[in-house]
Amino acid sequence: MSILILSDTHGLIQEVKQVVDRHQVDMILHCGDFCVDSRREPFAGMQLVRGNCDTATDVPLERKVTWNGLTIYQTHGHLHGVKSSLLKLHYRAEEVGANLVLFGHSHVPVSTVERGILFVNPGSLQLPRGFDRPTYAVIAKQAELPEGHQLEVVFYDHKGSVVTERGGRYLVRR
Repeated sequence: MSILILSDTHGLIQEVKQVVDRHQVDMILHCGDFCVDSRREPFAGMQLVRGNCDTATDVPLERKVTWNGLTIYQTHGHLHGVKSSLLKLHYRAEEVGANLVLFGHSHVPVSTVERGILFVNPGSLQLPRGFDRPTYAVIAKQAELPEGHQLEVVFYDHKGSVVTERGGRYLVRR
């Protein structure tokens, strides 16, 4: 069981379709700045949130979903100041009871655990920053342990190769 995470694709369609076709996952979540008609394939089948460059007012700014026993908070991040700190985003995650937070905006691929909450930014397929390749991420639940959920985050480049410098296994709270 896994989920595919994208963000900051900024108008790419064919490249996004290639990524979606590459992976068999339970759910696809896009963390904003898709910059195309949200009803267009492959975006129509995704859980989308609106980024600062998106104009689709029918797409929410944030989303809370459950998947495989996890509570996921999904946002773009521009309203939480993620380019300077994850503190505001962490407070919001606490407010909604999330143990997995997905965000974008900075275009920097990152995965880190703060007080039992996993924060994942898949990076950008269009304009990578702080990293030399365009990226996206796949998150898989590895185990349900007495102390929490064990998750694995794997980052991929735009060609589908694993990015070994990012990702790993993380334990998140229940």
